[in-house]
Amino acid sequence: MEESRAAENLGEAGASSEPSGTGQNASKKQSTKASGRPGDASKASRKKKAFKAPRRVAPDYFVHETDNDMLLIVSNIGDGQDRPSRKVAKRKLQRMRRTAVAGERKREKEGALAAKEPVLGGQAEESGAAAGASWGERLPVEILVQIFQSLVASEGAVPLLCRVARVCRLWYGAASNPVLWQKVSIGFCWVEPGTKQPPQTEKRILGTMEWLALNRFSLLRDFALCHWKSHVPVVLQALAESCPLLVSLKLTHCSGVTTKSLSALAECCPRLESLNLQNSQVDSSAVVSFLEAAGSRIRQLWLTYSSQMNAIIATLSSGCCLGLQLLEVNTEIGQSSQHLQLSVEPLQAACRQLQVLRLLNVVWSPKPSPRFVPTSLGFPQLEELCLASTSYSFISDGVLQNILQASTRLRVLDLRGCFRVTPKGLQELPCPDLEQLYLGLYCSNNHLLLPSEGSHLLTWKWHHSLQELDLAGQRFSEHDLECAMAAFGQGSSRAALRSLNLTGTKVTVSTVSALIISCPALSYLNLSSCRYLPRGMKRVYRGQDDIHQCLSKLLASADEPAAAEDTS
Repeated sequence: MEESRAAENLGEAGASSEPSGTGQNASKKQSTKASGRPGDASKASRKKKAFKAPRRVAPDYFVHETDNDMLLIVSNIGDGQDRPSRKVAKRKLQRMRRTAVAGERKREKEGALAAKEPVLGGQAEESGAAAGASWGERLPVEILVQIFQSLVASEGAVPLLCRVARVCRLWYGAASNPVLWQKVSIGFCWVEPGTKQPPQTEKRILGTMEWLALNRFSLLRDFALCHWKSHVPVVLQALAESCPLLVSLKLTHCSGVTTKSLSALAECCPRLESLNLQNSQVDSSAVVSFLEAAGSRIRQLWLTYSSQMNAIIATLSSGCCLGLQLLEVNTEIGQSSQHLQLSVEPLQAACRQLQVLRLLNVVWSPKPSPRFVPTSLGFPQLEELCLASTSYSFISDGVLQNILQASTRLRVLDLRGCFRVTPKGLQELPCPDLEQLYLGLYCSNNHLLLPSEGSHLLTWKWHHSLQELDLAGQRFSEHDLECAMAAFGQGSSRAALRSLNLTGTKVTVSTVSALIISCPALSYLNLSSCRYLPRGMKRVYRGQDDIHQCLSKLLASADEPAAAEDTS
């Protein structure tokens, strides 16, 4: 990409530097007069003149950056005129000043006359079009960089910067600023399924990547590589050689990641603290080697479950990542469910700074801890725990209590699919200010023994802080749900609830009406498959206006039976 643009720029420069036909004829005549041989003139005409770039006129402004991330364009016209050179004589200086004053008066008169004369529409349009066509070429480079930064933040650096660099030389220089290349995400060129790129195309793609790493990625901090099935070690080696400021690396659906390439990143990128290898084919030995080399500075780690996951978990539990703050292990929904045996106590002892723990769709069976590991450690810094699953779950009240026994800062608890957890067990958790609680059951629950009471234990414990609640598929009774939703109308302060999922529950019209009235911040309400509600009301409501219309319909439906009884 960049090499082709450079070739195009050089081609334009060569075209602009060719002499005119008149100059060529004149040079031929002079050469024939001097030598008298036409052959020498033809040889001289074949010689190409060296390209001489036009001298760039010094700008009549300078850009000053303020403390509020603003750019001030300050004019410097007149600075050179107000400071005359010492070599200029006094009379000459006075003559220059008189000439400048006379010229200024003449321009004022011409402007006044031009203001009185009518301007033709065609001339105005031509002047406006000419000014509009060149506005991009007259912008200061600093302003262009600021504009490109806003575009990169919304659309990404690639291919945006590669395209705007082809507009003109000024834009090419602005798009080459390394500040714009701090966050880059690159996907492989699309091909039809079952086919491969031609060797020549793969060579060009790889050459472009190496050129970008060498010429654009000097300030790169966040890099993502997606759907690369080959040449991944070459790309990682280029990053290790050219990107010393790299902080985050994400490899999604990539193959061929080697131990050598990850070790090079661990050695040459001292600021690397986030590694995402989800859905990529990476050998566990490569990850273990990387963690042993750079584990002390790793803060975030994303992995996909495989049969070799136990080796990585054992490495984490050994204490090589003492500063780890986020650990996420996911798996594909259609993948065969293999049990992940994990002992919580060694991980708690090794990762005391852990703030986010996510085991997404992983069938986790707790493993007994070794005897030498102290008990009752917990995760004191934990703020989010996600154990959501679409298949079988072994999470019970005892397991949950063992994980969260010291997590007083917990804000997010996702237990979707964990049917063994009871409201009584949740009430006993040492988490006073829970903000998001997800208990939905999205699988077939006909064969499950679910509690019919206890939802009020959850809402009365966290009604002051709860913002999102998911009870989809639970079998709580009508009276129990009425007591639970009444908790949001208690207290002097308004309820903070803004999202509620009651899909498939036994909630009634009166319960939903009272809930909407007591929760003015509610902006999402899911009443799908609620059999105790009238027809037409069992759907998802988004936005406060939609929810208020739902309230009006519910109140109207509640008044209809009362009116029918009065008439009878």
